[in-house]
Amino acid sequence: MGSFHQVVTSIRDRVEHFCKSNFTATVINGPKLDAAFYQKHPLMFTCTHRGHIDYILVGHNLHLMGFKDMRFAAGDNLTKLPFIGPRFKSWGAFTVARDGGFERNYVKNLCNSVVSMLDKREPIVVFPEGGRSYSGAMLDLKIGILGAAILAQAKDLSKDVFIVPMAVSYEGLPDLPFFEMLQKGKKLRKRDNNFFMRTLGSLLYFGADVFAYVPLIARAFVPLLSPLLRKRKHGIAYIDYKTPVSVRSLVDIESHKNENARDEFSAHRESMQILSEALRKEFCSLYRILPSHILAYILRNGPVSIDEAVRAVPDVVELLKKNNRNISFVEKFDAQEIISKGIELLKRNRIVSVKKDTINILKINIIRYYSASVEVGG
Repeated sequence: MGSFHQVVTSIRDRVEHFCKSNFTATVINGPKLDAAFYQKHPLMFTCTHRGHIDYILVGHNLHLMGFKDMRFAAGDNLTKLPFIGPRFKSWGAFTVARDGGFERNYVKNLCNSVVSMLDKREPIVVFPEGGRSYSGAMLDLKIGILGAAILAQAKDLSKDVFIVPMAVSYEGLPDLPFFEMLQKGKKLRKRDNNFFMRTLGSLLYFGADVFAYVPLIARAFVPLLSPLLRKRKHGIAYIDYKTPVSVRSLVDIESHKNENARDEFSAHRESMQILSEALRKEFCSLYRILPSHILAYILRNGPVSIDEAVRAVPDVVELLKKNNRNISFVEKFDAQEIISKGIELLKRNRIVSVKKDTINILKINIIRYYSASVEVGG
């Protein structure tokens, strides 16, 4: 048993308490995984990325499934946070630089480091969209750390390197109300801005996450502060995943290798791109569509009556089916039920109001965020 597993095991009950304090439930959907079998092989969990809470929910539930000594690719905006950052590192997180983090030499060295982790049979948890989706849409996947899976497979084409596609969907995302503040900070802290602007940008950039997550941590772990905090949970979180798939079954690495490339990383560039495109399709088919997504899509151009919203549902569901989206949850309900549940979820988070049978928009940016999950390639 490695040091990361020991640390994670020691805090398991506290993490469980944290999850139950802030979410109504966590629903897991996927095949039973034999952790002992898969961890004999290089193994990479690849997941959609909506919020920092992904790390905790995904990591905690994989730990409960029996996976040990997991390593998490985490942005420096998380690992550099006071108090939280060092603890994430002690749980297995390793830093991925956001500013300039996708320069070729940096990515090549990062991939080689991750290959070493895979060789030691440390499962890697990676969010290959390259950061949280601030728009709500599914982002194009960055080759980045995914390249490590290709490099690990290329070392021995006769053995399996496994990838597990995963997606997390939330009724209420803790980060979401602070994305606007975070994005302002991200613009201000660019290298070409002056020192004052970069400092202000850093305060906004890191402050957004502090505002989002300190109340969650305090609610779970600081009983004296609990009476001062709003007694609300963020609804249900859904984790959907598929059967592990071997990299060599997704990509013909040998035929796509560039024998004239300057190094091994460049030689497998085409295979890395093919893997990235294949996983993005998996993410889109896994990401669970909720009633709030459908209602937000209907509201994206402005307020509508409840009757108009109900009439619009069949066309939206048909669009989702056409694009092979995960409608396993919403297809249990009729159009009236979908709109009723969507209103309930969005009202709970003060995103819409209803007056005289008209659904009014209170937070248009969040409506657009949820709506983007439905759009083509969402």
